[in-house]
Amino acid sequence: MLNIIMTILAGFLYSLMSVLIKMANGYANESSVTFFRFFSSLMILVPLYFVGGKPKIGTKVPLLHLLRGFFGFLMFTLYTISLQFIPVENALALNSAYPFFIPIILLVFFKEKIEKTVLLGITLGFLGVYFTINPTSIDYLNFASILALLSAVCSAASNVLIRTLRRTEDSFTIIFYFFLFSTVISFFYMISNGIEYISFKGILLILGIALTSVGSQQLLSYVLKYMHPNMVSSLMYSSVIFGFMLSWIFWHKVPSISQVLGVIFIAGGGLVIFRKQGTDSKHSSDHSL
Repeated sequence: MLNIIMTILAGFLYSLMSVLIKMANGYANESSVTFFRFFSSLMILVPLYFVGGKPKIGTKVPLLHLLRGFFGFLMFTLYTISLQFIPVENALALNSAYPFFIPIILLVFFKEKIEKTVLLGITLGFLGVYFTINPTSIDYLNFASILALLSAVCSAASNVLIRTLRRTEDSFTIIFYFFLFSTVISFFYMISNGIEYISFKGILLILGIALTSVGSQQLLSYVLKYMHPNMVSSLMYSSVIFGFMLSWIFWHKVPSISQVLGVIFIAGGGLVIFRKQGTDSKHSSDHSL
């Protein structure tokens, strides 16, 4: 029960981070927000490295780590930009659509067939995306919604790379290089955009983004030791519900029927895929026994 509560808390912190990003957009550009988000996470890993007995961080696949860092950088940058123009709950819902792109990436690049159950989940998910974007609105397929959806594609690509990296790398090595390369890439991105003056309120918001981001990550890292990843991913859909609540609290925005339907279909599609993956993992484990 405690692990479930901690996972839901991680979802709340991710939603709160999104709210703070939206607020910070008025005080700092997205390149500064992106850099400090990754830099703060990297700094958190330093004491963990020493506390954890100085785990080995050598790698034989630096290019794969660099590629994953690049996709992580793109994901967060696109997500941050989208939050400037669309509601928090919409950005969260579209970003949460990443499970539907993973089977497609695996099909295109690894020739893995998509099973009927997974195809059903993908169909439900894209119906959710359709309702979330809301084709009857004036800004149908506006560029911000597309950016949020592209952030999901980048997240899916990052997840596929994790699957490949796990064959040779341990968890700390994967996390370390992810934040190292993401920090370096986002630093040059920030420099290229020009370092702007950030007000005191902007600094507080960026610190809040860093704390909520690291807090969410640490909670997820902890619960993943005791819970199946599919269960954790399913519970993380609570972040979208919290997004609705926080949007109502800070901007008095009441969710539309289209938004609610979108969330239901996206969450439903994700649950179908996660359940299928969990069943396959169990059968594989039983077979190995």
